[in-house]
Amino acid sequence: MNKRNIWLVIVPVILFIMLAICVKAGITANFESWTYSEAVKKMSPALTSIVKGITHMGDSVVIIALCLLFIIIPKSRKTIALPVSITVILSSILNVILKNIFARERPDILRLINETSYSFPSGHAMNNGAFYTMLILLIFKYIKDKRVRYTLSALCGILVISIGYSRIYLGVHYADDVLGGWLIGFSVAILVYYIFGNRLSSRKDPKEKSIKSFNDI
Repeated sequence: MNKRNIWLVIVPVILFIMLAICVKAGITANFESWTYSEAVKKMSPALTSIVKGITHMGDSVVIIALCLLFIIIPKSRKTIALPVSITVILSSILNVILKNIFARERPDILRLINETSYSFPSGHAMNNGAFYTMLILLIFKYIKDKRVRYTLSALCGILVISIGYSRIYLGVHYADDVLGGWLIGFSVAILVYYIFGNRLSSRKDPKEKSIKSFNDI
């Protein structure tokens, strides 16, 4: 594992630890209040309906359904399904562990949907961050057309940001919960991508083109 790949995994984890310390110390309270007030500044019944739809796009059932779809489709079964599914499983397990470690209560504000688990880090942000980061990496790996590659990657990025925003708007997460989820989700995706890439490299036919490293992306 080269130094660049190592740092792509380690740096988000370090930032997450720093964020967790700040959250515990209450240093980010003003930032969290400001982001919530900005998120709901134009709140309306119509916007709330749209945001609820967006947040449900990030539900576990949707991610699981997409993973199953990749497994069902023959062309994606050996190339996409395995790394994506491993990423989602690892992210979900880590999220439960981290939530119980920090045991942060959810915001005591207007909640537009019901949630019962702890708040930090956001499961929606973490799992979708991991899922779509992995998809972006695989898009750059397998899709040669630059316009298609960048369009699909942009859509993945927009989905991650929109789902994260929805959690703040709906009053079920602080902004730091979302940021923390993104950081760990990104780190998990990079780690799984590297491990999966190495295994695939060792099993492929020698005549096949070698897998791209991060330096090629």
